[in-house]
Amino acid sequence: MTTERNIVEALVFACSQDPAVLKVGENYLKECETQPGFYTTLAKVLADRSLDVPVRWMAITYIKNGVDRYWRSGAPNAIDEDEKAFVRRTLLENVEEPVQQVSAQLVALISRIARTDCPDKWPELLPFLAQSVCSTSLLMQKCSLACLKDVVKALAARRLANYRTTFFELTGQLFAYLIQLWTHHLQNSVSQSSTEAVLESLKMASDSQKILQQMAVHGFPRFNASPEAVTFVEQLFQRIPAFIQLRKQLSENHPAIPLVEKVTALMMKALQELQSHHPIGYVSYITPTLELLYLHVFSYDQPSEGFVIHSMNLLRQILRCEDYQPPASAHVVSVTVPPQVMEAHQAKTNFFNSRVCQQMCQKFVGQFLLLTKEEMESLEEDSEEFVKEKGGESYTFALRECVESAFLTMFHEYPQHVSPTVLAMVQAVQGTGPEADQQAILLKEAVYRAVGLAAYELYNEVDFDSWYSTQLAQELKVTDKRYTMVRYRVVWMVGNWVGVKMSAELRPNLYAMLVTVLQRGEALVVRLGAVEALQLTVDDFAFTSEAFSPFVASIVELLLQLLTDVEQGDTKMKVLNVLSLIIERMGPSIRPHIGTLLQFMPQLWEESSHEGSSMLRCVILIALTNIVKAVEGDSLQLQPMTTQAIALATDVKRSEHVYLAEDGLDLWLAVLYHTPSVNDVLLHLIANMVGLLGLGPPGDDSSTSMAGLMDIGNDGLEVCFKILEAYTVLCASQPAQFMQHCSEVVVKACVCYLCDVKPQCVMAILNVVEKAVLIYPQYIQQLMTPLLSLILRCLLDDEYQSTLPAFYAVISRVVLTDARFFISYVQQLNLMPEYQGVELFGLILDHWADKLDSVALVQQKKLAGLALSTLLPLPELSVVRRFAALVNMCVEVLHDVVDTDDDNGSLYDVLMGTAEPKEKTLHHLREQQISQCDAVFTTSLHTCIALKLEECRFLHGPIYGQLVETIDPSVREQLVQFVSIDLLNVTK
Repeated sequence: MTTERNIVEALVFACSQDPAVLKVGENYLKECETQPGFYTTLAKVLADRSLDVPVRWMAITYIKNGVDRYWRSGAPNAIDEDEKAFVRRTLLENVEEPVQQVSAQLVALISRIARTDCPDKWPELLPFLAQSVCSTSLLMQKCSLACLKDVVKALAARRLANYRTTFFELTGQLFAYLIQLWTHHLQNSVSQSSTEAVLESLKMASDSQKILQQMAVHGFPRFNASPEAVTFVEQLFQRIPAFIQLRKQLSENHPAIPLVEKVTALMMKALQELQSHHPIGYVSYITPTLELLYLHVFSYDQPSEGFVIHSMNLLRQILRCEDYQPPASAHVVSVTVPPQVMEAHQAKTNFFNSRVCQQMCQKFVGQFLLLTKEEMESLEEDSEEFVKEKGGESYTFALRECVESAFLTMFHEYPQHVSPTVLAMVQAVQGTGPEADQQAILLKEAVYRAVGLAAYELYNEVDFDSWYSTQLAQELKVTDKRYTMVRYRVVWMVGNWVGVKMSAELRPNLYAMLVTVLQRGEALVVRLGAVEALQLTVDDFAFTSEAFSPFVASIVELLLQLLTDVEQGDTKMKVLNVLSLIIERMGPSIRPHIGTLLQFMPQLWEESSHEGSSMLRCVILIALTNIVKAVEGDSLQLQPMTTQAIALATDVKRSEHVYLAEDGLDLWLAVLYHTPSVNDVLLHLIANMVGLLGLGPPGDDSSTSMAGLMDIGNDGLEVCFKILEAYTVLCASQPAQFMQHCSEVVVKACVCYLCDVKPQCVMAILNVVEKAVLIYPQYIQQLMTPLLSLILRCLLDDEYQSTLPAFYAVISRVVLTDARFFISYVQQLNLMPEYQGVELFGLILDHWADKLDSVALVQQKKLAGLALSTLLPLPELSVVRRFAALVNMCVEVLHDVVDTDDDNGSLYDVLMGTAEPKEKTLHHLREQQISQCDAVFTTSLHTCIALKLEECRFLHGPIYGQLVETIDPSVREQLVQFVSIDLLNVTK
């Protein structure tokens, strides 16, 4: 039985600096966390202020952990409801906490419980906080305000109607008072003489403002319809300039500066959130907002980074907002445009005139796009970090990205005003050389950045070929170290323009330039810029391997040198990606240059293991895949490395397989497609497929499709079955090897997954089965006995309509290979309880007749025709009764497969002879060889049907005439077009 004293002692131990003592405490507390009364004791500990602060802090931490694991009613070892009620009550009794560390943990705990319990199971929380923020006790007000901030944030995220109604009610109760409280603390922060008092007021103002923002955005159906919300917004427009001015007045090292800048940025963030969530309600504030931004961001002030980020994002939102765009076509007369849309459009049009756009563009380029001191240091000392791309939605929080996004948005919306300004700036900096001062060089770099960003917008304004030849190429020859930033930006800009406007004639010059700037003596940042430009160049639609071929050897060698010179995994991945892309785009013509790359790959693979970089290994696997495809039949020399990489990437016993399996499977498939023959190493690899697909070990049928799907997903699963198909084809000349190493895995995988995956995967599975029956007919019983019942069950199930042709292709292949085995198997199934009283074989034939029209591929249709004709001579009662139906199906197939020669009028089968493979891989050539033994391509359908009818006449004797008489006369008339009339026992 756990006692409160033991728990307190364990908490004391858990706070110890001695690892041994700490471990004892943690182990005891872990044992207690599911015992009744544990959280009650913890709540008592947090309320006992006579205990040490670390002990109380630790008690709250364990309650937080318990909330995550055991608070929900349906959780295993869920906390008792009475115990939860005691914890909630204790928390409210102790909100007024003087110790900051404990108070912060307490606030986090209350908000965490509020997410699940408020208001249904904790109805007293919101009234308590609403009353507490009005308390005359400054400590109580401060603590409850911090708590309310986190609770409101948690509740505002809820979208169900009842929760929104509760939040609307809370907003109505508190909003007006919170505005007063916010205003009071803002005024105090300006009027207080004590620095400590100023900081406290700013902190309280910050918390109350965050609550007001959440309530203004989420607490009103339409914020502009609420007088209180409108008052809040109007005060924001008044307070922002005042606090910008306050920031200017503070001395350089004043301790209040961070909080003043934070409060100012939060004010702008509130406007940004309001515009984002209530664009129509914000229409009347568009002009004041743009004027505010113009005055305090684009004219005189130098605001803080946070303020600029929110300002730029707000500007971008207003410019891009679809709700502010009237219909683009002047011919749209039937659409009634809401007046708010026209008001917003007119407000933007009136504001963004030529003068304003010019001023803003100059500010964008001349201030915000300039490299900062920190960026210049990064460029020189940590080039890899400098060129690293943030990507995603980094513009929402990163200064550089948000400025670029806002600039491009304004350029896109008002190119007629922005283009002349940018072009004038380009012209102005053309004379700036390495001898210019630092500021002039920085400006040139910023102008080139702007031109690179706006390449598409400047398409009609810039003759880039001429500019590159006469100016930019010369600037790349400058060796002055101070000019490095400009040279990097030129290379980067050329990369941005190459896919927009660069002639094919100029590309060899571009490739020669890239070879020059990739040299080891060049600054690292310029070499990395060349990698970016090279990627865009090679990935461009207009890229041709012929023009690039003379430079391949040099570029591959230089990229490999760069790989050894860089240190960060992200940079290595970028360089390796470019190498992989070059190999992919060059195709077989890369072969002469592969040797150097192959020598380097094992070293890079080993280095990636030491660095623990799974992502780098993914890129290596992709590169190896492209290399294998490029060298085609010569890939055998790569197998020692590729098979080692595949084995590691697809080994489920290694944790990194989660990251590597997808690319490892692609490499595996490529190796099989391009290997000239099967070998022991490739055969041993198939053991990894057992783990990937969640199959049981040999002789064990305890397979689970879910295990494989969890690891590799449906896309990876499809590749797995393509790999199994590749093994099936590869072992065609060595059936014993297939049966020994592959057959059990193939059959198990097909049985395990056939009913549990998407139609595309079902098609891949059935393709494997059909290939196995075609290639290994002598083993049909071993291969199909475990599978056939499942296939028939799916065949008769309406759930698999989209894949029926593939199911019937397998059935046709089995019937064509060994009809007696198929009929015998179906007869055995007929003895099973689920098919009692059903003529299963007849049911299959009837279903086949009904669904034959769903077969679209002519190859599958002919396969069905061959299989059906094979059944005709059989004495089975189900066949005899359906003789006319089978003939009718054969005639239907004949019309699709047999045509008449225009020259001599003779009949010919359109599928006779093997078609050229669509791809020239060794795998597809092997498939072509196999097709030379496939009846679909070697047997004439009308001849086959004629022979089978002749066999029927011989086997059935006098009854044959009666069978022919059951055929519909119209079908007989059609049939005589393909076979001799004598076979139908009718006269002309």
